[in-house]
Amino acid sequence: VSVVVFTAFDCTPCLNLYRQSLPTILQRVRNGEALLTFVPMTSGELPNGDPAVRAAICASDQNSFWRYADLLYSWVEQFGAEAFTSERLVSGVTELGLDQTAWDTCMLSTRPGNTLSSAIASSQSQTGFAGAPTVFVNAEPVQPDAESIDAAIRIEIARSDAAIRAAIEATNTPSPDSTIDPNSTEPVVITLPPVQNQEIPPPLTLTLPENWRIRHDTLLLGDVDGMRSVPFSYYTGPVTGGTGNIALLWGFPNLVVGNPFDASTLQVDLFTDGLRLLRLAVIEQGCNIGTDLRREYSVGGLTAVGTQFSAVTCPETADTRGWFAGLQQNNINFEFYVFTDPIEAIDGARAELQAILDSVRFVFPTPQATPTG
Repeated sequence: VSVVVFTAFDCTPCLNLYRQSLPTILQRVRNGEALLTFVPMTSGELPNGDPAVRAAICASDQNSFWRYADLLYSWVEQFGAEAFTSERLVSGVTELGLDQTAWDTCMLSTRPGNTLSSAIASSQSQTGFAGAPTVFVNAEPVQPDAESIDAAIRIEIARSDAAIRAAIEATNTPSPDSTIDPNSTEPVVITLPPVQNQEIPPPLTLTLPENWRIRHDTLLLGDVDGMRSVPFSYYTGPVTGGTGNIALLWGFPNLVVGNPFDASTLQVDLFTDGLRLLRLAVIEQGCNIGTDLRREYSVGGLTAVGTQFSAVTCPETADTRGWFAGLQQNNINFEFYVFTDPIEAIDGARAELQAILDSVRFVFPTPQATPTG
C-alpha cells in the first residue's frame, strides 16, 4: 500500500501528524504492508520554516533526516514561534554529531531548493491536495489522523487480498507437479499459492538429504506496485522429528529504504523485504505471526540478513516456526524461509536445515566476449 505524506515542520497539525500518525504508518512499513513517501514542504505558519526544511534536507545527506526532523518538532513544542532561529538550526548539527562543513556546503548549494521545488510541483499534481499536512493512501486523500490512515491502509490491504484471490481463481487450477508424488502421505505444509505453472529453477545448486523433494513454480502476488509474478522453489523432506521445509522466493524487486530525498543513498534491505514477503506470500493469511529482532545468517557461506518467525492459530495450516535469510547476488534478490512441521521439530532439525543452506552455491552465466572482425 502506497502512503504519501505531504507535511511541513512549521505547522501545528503537521506536528500532530508526526507524533500521533507517523508511528502507525511506520509500523505498517516495518510489517511490509506499506511503502512511505515523505514529502517535506513549508506552510508559513511559523517563522523560518523554509530554512528549517532545508536544514533537514541537508541532514539527510548524512543519513540523519529523521533525527533532525525529531529535533525540529521538539523545538516547535518547546519554543513555538522561536523554534527555528539560525543559531538553533546550527546547534542541531552539533547535537547530532554531523559534519558541519558538509552541512554548510549543502545549505549554500541549490540542492535543498531543488528538493523543495520538486515537492511543490508534486503537491500541485495531486488531486485532493489541501496543503500541509495531506496524506494519500494509494492515491486517495485521507484525513491525517492515525485512525483514518490505518483504516485506509486496512481497506487497501483487503482490496489487494481480494484481487489476488480473484486472480488465482481466474488463472487456472494448478496441475500436480511431477516432482511431488500426489499420492504421498507425507505432510507438506506449503502455503504459497502457485498459480501460473511456470517452472523456473533458481540460479543455484544445493545438496538435499535423501527423500527430499523439489517444486518450482511462479506466484502471482499483489505487491506494492501492483500484481507481479515472483518465481519460487519449494524443498521439503524428512528431518529429525518431522518434516523440514525451505521456501525460496527470488527475483523480486526491493522495498528500498534510506534517504528519502536522494536516490543515490537508497539501500537494499533484504530484512524488510523478508518481512514483507513472509506476510504477503509465505504464511497463510489470518495466522498470528511473530518475529524476532534482525540478525545475520549464513547461506552458502555468504552473509544473509533475517530473523526468526512463528505462525500460530492459522485458519487451515498447522502451527510452524523457523527463520528466514535474505541476500542479493548478481543483483538478484533471494529470500530463504526455513520451517518445520510439526512446530516443535525445528528445535532438533535446525542444524540439518542449516546444512542445506550451507550447501547453496549460486550459479550465474559468465558473460561471453563478442567476436569482432
